[in-house]
Amino acid sequence: MNEKASMDRAVRHLADQLRGIRSGTISIGLIDTVRVPIPGNLVPINRLGTVRMQGDRILISAFDRANVPAIVKALVDARLGAYALDPTTVSVSVPPMSLEQRGEIARHVKKLGEEAKVAIRSIRQQTRKQIEATGRGSRNRVQEATDAAVAEIERLVKAKLQEIG
Repeated sequence: MNEKASMDRAVRHLADQLRGIRSGTISIGLIDTVRVPIPGNLVPINRLGTVRMQGDRILISAFDRANVPAIVKALVDARLGAYALDPTTVSVSVPPMSLEQRGEIARHVKKLGEEAKVAIRSIRQQTRKQIEATGRGSRNRVQEATDAAVAEIERLVKAKLQEIG
């Protein structure tokens, strides 16, 4: 019975998803979730080069210039305006969001939060069934873990919605 660890994993997954969602301002977290197909596997961008902010754009200085085309393609596929600035540097510029885009993103964030809550409740339900079957465990402890996980999900969603504006 490791319901707490399962619930923590669900909350961490939501936090990772939210980190990759664009807010009102540009941030490096915007490209953290993009994976680049390098022969053999998918690699996070921050393992292929250094990522830094410069004004209203993100610059990625590739460790290996052979990876620049793959980085640009992965970012373009993620619907981010990316282009090779020079043979070793990729630039990602993001135009400001419209009110309509902010609304769509806010709805998406709320949907992700609800999906995470459903996952938490499913873990609670499975754990309660195990307690009923084995007679071991504490229903109160399960409920406390559920309440804590749901509160953290609500906190994450609220913070992201404020960030979006």
